[in-house]
Amino acid sequence: VQETDAEYMGKTIKKDIIFSGIQPTGVIHIGNYLGAIRNWINLQESAPQAKRFYCIVDLHSLTDKYKIDHQVSFDNSTYKDCLTLAATLLASGVDPKKSTIFIQSHVPQHTELSWILSCIGPMSWLNKMTQYKDKKTKNSSLGLYAYPTLMAADVLLYKANKVPVGEDQIQHVELARDYAQRFNSLFAKKEENLIPLPMYIQTNHSRIMSLRDGTKKMSKSDPSDHSRINITDDPELIYNKIRKAKTDSIGTIQCDQMRPEITNLIKIYAEFSGMRIPEIENKYRNKETTVFKDDLAKVIIDTIGVIGYKTLDLIAVSYTHLTLPTIYSVQISVVAVSLKK
Repeated sequence: VQETDAEYMGKTIKKDIIFSGIQPTGVIHIGNYLGAIRNWINLQESAPQAKRFYCIVDLHSLTDKYKIDHQVSFDNSTYKDCLTLAATLLASGVDPKKSTIFIQSHVPQHTELSWILSCIGPMSWLNKMTQYKDKKTKNSSLGLYAYPTLMAADVLLYKANKVPVGEDQIQHVELARDYAQRFNSLFAKKEENLIPLPMYIQTNHSRIMSLRDGTKKMSKSDPSDHSRINITDDPELIYNKIRKAKTDSIGTIQCDQMRPEITNLIKIYAEFSGMRIPEIENKYRNKETTVFKDDLAKVIIDTIGVIGYKTLDLIAVSYTHLTLPTIYSVQISVVAVSLKK
C-alpha cells in the first residue's frame, strides 16, 4: 500500500485524504444536495491534489429499517436506494475519474475496524452522542446506538485527515479523533501515528428546512412529499411545491427569526442563485410573495432540472447496467495493513 504523497522541490508533501459518506435512504432532496453533494463537487475543483473517497454508506442506512408497529418489519429497499443515490451522484457531477465512489458494504474492512474500535473505547463515549438521544425509541436497535463507531471506522480506515460535515456531524468527527488517539496509544510505536487525527471541514451552507414547517429540517422521512424538493421532481411539480410552501400573512420578503418559513425560502434562493440575502431582500422589496416564489422555483429548476433528468435516465438503466468501481480497484491506505506490519 502506497501513501498518497507528492514531490515538491525535493521534499515529500503529504496529500490530503478526504472522506465523506451519504446514506441511501430514498430520493435525494435539495437539502442533501446543498449539504453534501454540491460540496463534494466543489472539492474536486478546490482540492484537485487531494485523494477523495465518497462513500454510499448502506450499512448506516440499516439503522432505521427495523420497525415494530403491531408486528416486526424490515424495510428491504437498500439495493434500490443505493443505485438511485449512485445515479444522483453521477448526474450531479461527482466524477469517478477525480473521486472514488463506492458502496460501504463492498469493503468488509469497515465492519472489521469498527469491531476493533468498539473493543478499545468505553461505552461512555457513545452515551454522550446527541443524535442517538434525539432518535432513540423504546424499540431502537443496537445498530442505532453503535453506528458512531462504524462512522469512525469509515473515516479512519482510509487514514483520512479531512472530513467535510455539517454542524450536526461535528461530534462524530470528534469521536473518530478519540478512537484514533486510543488506537495509536495502544498499537503505534513511539512518535508514530498509525492513524492521523481527522479534522472536520464544516460545510458553509444554510440549513434547509421543511417547506411545511420552517422550524423542522427538510427530511426524506417526512410523510408529506410537499415538505421537500426532490432532485427528481419535474419543473411543474417544483413550481407547485414552492407556490404551496408555507409563508405568513405579513407579506414582505425579509429574513426574520420570528418568520422561519419565509426566512427558509430566502436562504434557499441565496444558495441556488449565489446572491447574498440583503440583495434578495432589496430585489423583492415591495413585491408580492407570489412573484418571489415563482422566481425561487425558477432558480431551483435552473440548477437541479438537468440533474433530475440525468438521474432518471441513469436509474432507467441502473438495474441492469449501472455499476460502481469498488474500492479494490485503487490503491488505498487500509489500517488493517498497518496492523499486520
